[in-house]
Amino acid sequence: MYEAGTEQIYCNGTVIKLPTLAVVKAAPEMPADANIDWLLHIYFTRRDFARCRRIIERELNRHLNPEYLYFVQGLIDREEGNNVEALRNLQKAVELNSKNIEAYKEIGRTLYNMGRFTQALGVFREAEQLTPRKDHEIYHYLGELLYRAATAQNQLELARQQQIEATSYFELAVQTGRKQESFIRLAELYRKEKEYQKAIDVLENCLQLTPENVHVLAEIGVLYLKINETQKALDRLSEVVNIERSSPKVSLAFGAILQSRNDVDGALSKYSEIADADTNASPEIAELWNNIGLCFFKKQKFIVAVSSLRKSVWLSPLNYNALYNLSLIYITSEQYASAFHTLAAAINLRKDNAECYMLLGLCLRKLEDVDNAFVALERACNIANAHQSAGRNPLVYLNFALFCYEMGRLALAAEQYNRFLSNSQDLLLPTELKFQATKLKSLLRISSTTNGILCSNHPDGLENGAATELNNSAEQSEMAISSELPLEVNAVVSHNEM
Repeated sequence: MYEAGTEQIYCNGTVIKLPTLAVVKAAPEMPADANIDWLLHIYFTRRDFARCRRIIERELNRHLNPEYLYFVQGLIDREEGNNVEALRNLQKAVELNSKNIEAYKEIGRTLYNMGRFTQALGVFREAEQLTPRKDHEIYHYLGELLYRAATAQNQLELARQQQIEATSYFELAVQTGRKQESFIRLAELYRKEKEYQKAIDVLENCLQLTPENVHVLAEIGVLYLKINETQKALDRLSEVVNIERSSPKVSLAFGAILQSRNDVDGALSKYSEIADADTNASPEIAELWNNIGLCFFKKQKFIVAVSSLRKSVWLSPLNYNALYNLSLIYITSEQYASAFHTLAAAINLRKDNAECYMLLGLCLRKLEDVDNAFVALERACNIANAHQSAGRNPLVYLNFALFCYEMGRLALAAEQYNRFLSNSQDLLLPTELKFQATKLKSLLRISSTTNGILCSNHPDGLENGAATELNNSAEQSEMAISSELPLEVNAVVSHNEM
């Protein structure tokens, strides 16, 4: 029995007091001009776009400041693939607030997705000028857009300036933010400029963000190969193997390390692992067949070497290293006509490469085109002089000196020999190269007594014994090619350009 107005009831003759109930207050009504941007943000981060659209549609007519509504609407449109509508809504947000840096950045990203890179570059430059702080996202996109513009630029000088500016923006991006893509792109630019140590330092810093990033670890290993730090490369690649065992790039790098240590059979076994892999693993890699060809070249199996390198060229017709190595094997196997055509293709790719012109000159001499052989060897020396900052190659001068001696141009031979001496100081040269230089020195001094030509007394340091006469200079000059010197370099370079 229940008595009205009381807080107790009678049940089976017993009085039971009811607990006091707290009065639940009604939820207050939200005023019409309340800011609900926070609610819209929550639904957007949850990717509840349908509810976001309902809120935006309801609030646009009564909201005091619809800037954020247009901003979110633009982001939703872009997520759904409607870039044109996204651009329109984001531009409305900028019209309402011209200092909204986030809206500028989203407009730039939208233009980037649409492929309108020039307009995107202009928007990000404007955002850079408006922002009061350093923004790593703006720097990253400016670097990305400038790098893209440099690769598509026809004018070499302008492309060079854009690439330098892109590098500076990526440097700012990695200094002000922790975006992994910025580190990777900056390392790529350093690698393109052959600043391998800087690229390694950038990628090592990138590992602090993702310590087990297989791509970054493999790239560091490849870069260590570029600077002949094989042990450090091996350590990094071993880490990759512990994380991901089936990696064609890692197997290729391991093979290159074994190849650099003259373990040809071990390198071939690593390469066979890639070649025998499943077709879905993409074993058709140009660098793989290039290195296989070089292994067979060391084993003096010229037919297999040529076949492998031709497959490399077929897979990548613009692979300079494969063309250069193929021409080297053609010359060694005395297929001079084939070597000529291969060298012509290589020179079209790199017109400023001294070694290509050197091989072309030696090839033309064998084809009995003496005049053009002289022009090619002279061009090789001129290029070597102009690019001494990029590295020294005394082999170019020695071959030209031997050719000039063979043609009876002793003064020029002596001049090129002296250049060879000045460029070979502090370099570890093959024994065969030293032997030929010693013989040529002896012959030039003998000739100087009969023709009145003086050869400068440079500090030599190349002689391995008493100098003897060169009985057959025409045949011996070809020995100065020394296929082992460029072969080793290109075996590593071709691999590292994966």
